[in-house]
Amino acid sequence: MTDKDINNVNDVTRWRLCLGCGACESVCPEKAVTLIDIPIRGIRPIADLTKCQKCSTCLQVCPAIGMCSQERSSDDIAELSKAWGPVLEVWEGYACDPEVRFKGSSGGAVTALSIYMLQSGTASSVLHIGTKEPAPLQSVPMISKTRLELIAQTGSRYAPAPTCAGFDLIDEQNAPVVFVGKPCDVVALKKARSMDEQLNSRIACSISIFCAGTPATVGTYKILSEMRVNPERVSKLRYRGNGWPGMTTVQEKDSPRRQHMTYKEAWGRILSKFGQFRCRFCPDSTGQFADISCGDPWCRQTNPNDPGRSLILVRTELGKKNLHAAIAAGHIEAKRVDPSTLWRSQKALLRRKRHLWGRLTAMRIMHVPFPEYSGFDLFANWLDLSFIEKIRSFTGTIRRIIARKWHKPLASESIEQTIPAQTATRIDFQNAEEETV
Repeated sequence: MTDKDINNVNDVTRWRLCLGCGACESVCPEKAVTLIDIPIRGIRPIADLTKCQKCSTCLQVCPAIGMCSQERSSDDIAELSKAWGPVLEVWEGYACDPEVRFKGSSGGAVTALSIYMLQSGTASSVLHIGTKEPAPLQSVPMISKTRLELIAQTGSRYAPAPTCAGFDLIDEQNAPVVFVGKPCDVVALKKARSMDEQLNSRIACSISIFCAGTPATVGTYKILSEMRVNPERVSKLRYRGNGWPGMTTVQEKDSPRRQHMTYKEAWGRILSKFGQFRCRFCPDSTGQFADISCGDPWCRQTNPNDPGRSLILVRTELGKKNLHAAIAAGHIEAKRVDPSTLWRSQKALLRRKRHLWGRLTAMRIMHVPFPEYSGFDLFANWLDLSFIEKIRSFTGTIRRIIARKWHKPLASESIEQTIPAQTATRIDFQNAEEETV
């Protein structure tokens, strides 16, 4: 972590390490942590140090400052282990329910699995991210207990999403819960479960979505700016879904008119440029700590009439049991596919992991606090890069550290900076982009 100490979540935030999962707020025994959305950075915790008892519980669950990969099994698919972590099986499939398949981001497998576990009695509810009126731009953790509730929240959330701030909602259920989140959320869940037996006993299954990084809220503001929509006028916002890969769709208040933007434009040209700093240094984009993880089979050609398919990775025996049961019960149509499908489908995520060792080495040399990882084969993956790419992974990070002053912590006033919704369409997006990636 270098010679600069990380003593509390304020330090995690100041050194740009936070991923915005929200776990620290849930587990703080003194309720000293508050989450705020800093539009140019993401969801960030602020600890009231007058309440803090320095127990370090917040740091113990934090996925941002370090991850330790679990031990590999002899049942893992050997050719995937180094790059993707433990994988028992690779499937491609989709929800048998046409509505779930159409509305889901990529074939609706996550929603279909969740519905199966509710209807089979395997779980009583599902913790996931969604939106609530009257704040359609804000992602919040919520509990769903029915098919209709889950369908109402389908679609990706390309914005800050503090799933783990919902740990308290799990405690309230008094019954098994399915957890659906990003890879970093699942890491935080794993850490919290090791510390809290009651939480551990209430997780029926953990499902992760693939993640290329969480855009800060300013990315959404950029989309709205190009559509000439004031954020305060938005009544509904959908980033994806309703076909594969689906359109970004915005509806304004008191208006039947909807505006659309293609996935290629919304994600490829805009949102991906506003990813959070810490996401660049993540070794796990495909949820290797989950029981099951799902993402897009980008090895396929997309077309506007495609209802979508999901790439499904079985990570644990529990995940295997639930997926096979969901297929047998008619909730998911799926077939086993060659492991190489994962390589061909997620080339960008693999490239990011291969660059990671060089980037972390640059941070170490420049005395910038960096996350500590073990068991991810980062050096071995870095060796798979060409010589030129190896140099770029190191020198490019050095240049950014100097140019963007990553070797200096953020000032307190910068941490608490917010952008009023009514001025969000007048942001200096060039500077905001530099603040993120």
